[in-house]
Amino acid sequence: MVAMPYGQEYTTRLEWYSRFYLYAVHGYVCEVMFTAAWEFVVNLNWKFPGVTSVWSLLIYGMSILVIERMYLALKDRVVLPLRLLLYLIWTYLWEFCTGYILRQFNACPWDYTPFDYDLFGLITLEYAPCWLVGLFIVERFVIGNTLKLRYQEPPRMGNGDIKNKEQ
Repeated sequence: MVAMPYGQEYTTRLEWYSRFYLYAVHGYVCEVMFTAAWEFVVNLNWKFPGVTSVWSLLIYGMSILVIERMYLALKDRVVLPLRLLLYLIWTYLWEFCTGYILRQFNACPWDYTPFDYDLFGLITLEYAPCWLVGLFIVERFVIGNTLKLRYQEPPRMGNGDIKNKEQ
């Protein structure tokens, strides 16, 4: 945990598990929203039934943590379009690997075999434009803002006790 001065008080950056949680929930919600929108566009289903799997929490949380590391390593050295391409390659690799593992247990929640440009039904190139937009949002808004979040330590009295602000 790194302490950083912020005015008169000290704050600490969110730990990896807190960021994992935020990234996992973000990915999960986006997947539900995307599948609902896809269902509407393809079938004109006004019920907007968005679906996903609990596995998505683990998949998105871990994947976006990796993308966060990539972002921090590349942000000052690689232009945005190339970073997005690298994120896209990672995303397809991660989706293929996790899908392959889940398929071994009959637990893979997606199957892209109806798509023209699928690879073993585990990934499809038709989603590349959607992934690129999503990855742009992830870098600019989700990761960018999550890295700005800080825990604020409560003010302490001279003997180490937490100061009670109500007194």
